[in-house]
Amino acid sequence: MSTCPYSERFLQIVWNERLLCARPHCQDGAALRVLSGGLWNRGSGPDFLGAALLLGERLVRGDVELHRRASEWFSHGHDQDPAYRKVVLHVVWEDDLEGRGGTGLPTLVLGGQLLASWEGFLQQVEAAYYPHAREIPPGGCALQWALAEDGQLREILATAGLARFQRHGRSLLQRGLEAGLEQSLYERVMEAMGYSANREGFLRLAQGLPLEHLRSLAQGDKERLVALLLGAAGLLPDPTLAAPLPSLRPWLRQAWKTWWQSGLPRLPIPWKPGGRPLNNPFRRTVAAALWLHRCQCHPWSWLLRLARENQGHPQALLKALMAPLPEAPPWDGCRDMRHALPQPAALLGEDRRRDITQNVLLPLLVARAEEENDPPLQELARQAWARLPRLQENHLLRQAVSRFLNPPSRWRELLPGAPQQQGMMDIFQNFCLALDHCCGECPFQIPIPAEGPRPVPGGGGGGASRSRLPGMPGEPQAARGESGSPRPGG
Repeated sequence: MSTCPYSERFLQIVWNERLLCARPHCQDGAALRVLSGGLWNRGSGPDFLGAALLLGERLVRGDVELHRRASEWFSHGHDQDPAYRKVVLHVVWEDDLEGRGGTGLPTLVLGGQLLASWEGFLQQVEAAYYPHAREIPPGGCALQWALAEDGQLREILATAGLARFQRHGRSLLQRGLEAGLEQSLYERVMEAMGYSANREGFLRLAQGLPLEHLRSLAQGDKERLVALLLGAAGLLPDPTLAAPLPSLRPWLRQAWKTWWQSGLPRLPIPWKPGGRPLNNPFRRTVAAALWLHRCQCHPWSWLLRLARENQGHPQALLKALMAPLPEAPPWDGCRDMRHALPQPAALLGEDRRRDITQNVLLPLLVARAEEENDPPLQELARQAWARLPRLQENHLLRQAVSRFLNPPSRWRELLPGAPQQQGMMDIFQNFCLALDHCCGECPFQIPIPAEGPRPVPGGGGGGASRSRLPGMPGEPQAARGESGSPRPGG
């Protein structure tokens, strides 16, 4: 069997571009039909997430992993990695395990099962410059998005965003009924401090160090709060093993004394220190302590008080909720206990404060107001939410934009604020992800105005795969319904 002359990156492009022959089959003889190849995963884990495949007559949903050789499933350690448990198809160039105990997964061998034009395509595409826009192809509903007016789409997105906002608030409130509003709000704010990499770690910290116990130990003292949280998180370094920054030495001695006297256990939290230096778990834990000090370890009482003080003034409420933490030397001048920053930086930046306000504070406030039948408070929280500017982009939003919009740069007009951003992610999750991108099964539709559609944008920002949308001239007629109107898609 010959050695694969192509990189794994090229094989991923082949799968993403659907360059398979008309009737591919797996090694066990089962015919393969790709309903959805899944979303290209740029992070850790399988190469494509959420695929929908027909293996013979059996519909399977899950992830797809690609390798040059089948044996790389074992040499890369995927057989021992829980992240790969949802893989339903192993795509390889050559099956060097044939007859020698394979992976146990349905296996598709690409060699000999590709379109005749595939080599010509790869000659035109440099893997390193494969357009990001092509990695997530337009969905079956992309034509509907292209034909609809901007104002109509902004209204649809804001409505979907409001539904997501209210649903999120009810979920937060349910947790509050179980653990108490103060503890629940503490847990959710702590979780938000962790970004994607350390959300679970911060949640474990909040659950392992309950707010009521932390409050009694800290006694309202800011530096005790910082020491107790860092100690419980396992982020107080041993000065006998490695010297801390000179600016932190006096404080660290007192912090260790506070920590040992508290009798608190060190929680086994697997922190992930990678990523941006400003998002280091040490800095985020200090920020959490300062935020708790601001609200005197009564976050729900603090939130309700701010709402009452700013009744009828949603913009003022937003300003109060997103106010920056006070300057905090020496902590704001370091990445962790041993590494200084080039210059001091806020422990909790504006984007993160805005995110906590959007995803935690306002949803819980509006849900509680609804439960207590308090229309003025409910309206205040909704109006404050409606005024939130755009939040930070994330991977989910970028996927949704690539799936729906042609050109993707149209997001600037359609997403003026947080409500529209949240709405786009809500539609993407509830249709595209929920249905594994099976556009033929998707009920989502955008009504086209009677006076006629907007002009279809031509070119710009979409790459070669964006030059023509599903259902437009040159595409198979199956992309349209019987009446010629766009078929529902996601």
